[in-house]
Amino acid sequence: MASQQTKSIEHLVLTLEKDIYHTLSNVRGCTVLPDGKIVFPCYTERKLKVFKADGSQEFEMKNIGRAFDVAYIEDGSIAVTTGGHEDSRQINIFDLKNKKLIRSFNVETENYGVVFINDTLIYTGNKNDDGLYSVNLEDESVTRVKTIKLSSHGYIATFNEKLFYTDNDTDSVHCCDIQGNIKWTFSDKSALSFPLGISVDNHGNVFVVGAKTKKRSSDLS
Repeated sequence: MASQQTKSIEHLVLTLEKDIYHTLSNVRGCTVLPDGKIVFPCYTERKLKVFKADGSQEFEMKNIGRAFDVAYIEDGSIAVTTGGHEDSRQINIFDLKNKKLIRSFNVETENYGVVFINDTLIYTGNKNDDGLYSVNLEDESVTRVKTIKLSSHGYIATFNEKLFYTDNDTDSVHCCDIQGNIKWTFSDKSALSFPLGISVDNHGNVFVVGAKTKKRSSDLS
């Protein structure tokens, strides 16, 4: 049996594709749409901006409420979480084509990072809300995926039927299946401190923003 080749960060080459000047304050998430457009939600200004693939602004939506993280949904809409304020226990669905709110539902928990997978939204709560939750978009039912004391401002990504999420209280990154069964945990403060944003490329390499470290952390899969 052939042995699996070990991946190394040294084999990865990062290339700057473009600079985008969004002029927003307190941007806490973003998502890239299938056509290359990029959506930035603004938490404090309560709006979002959509940029074309070339980096120029296409349009903005104002007065949408608190906007923490954003996930693209296959029907051309986006889901926007609302963070951790007591008046923000809901997730909003916006139609980008018609530039309007089409659904809003209360999840009764704080909601931070969010992804869309298998016709459901999965989002992170915090240490008081006990972990990861899924939202069925057909009936808006909310189910706890995994019970775990997560920090607030946790982010989540998905790849190959797996979930990857950050916990800045413990300086760790976790991987689990969509049923919540842990596959692995990464924690190394010398390489990753205060993890926030997380993304996975098409090869399964995991990239994490360490807010308190300048080192790169990737290839965790």
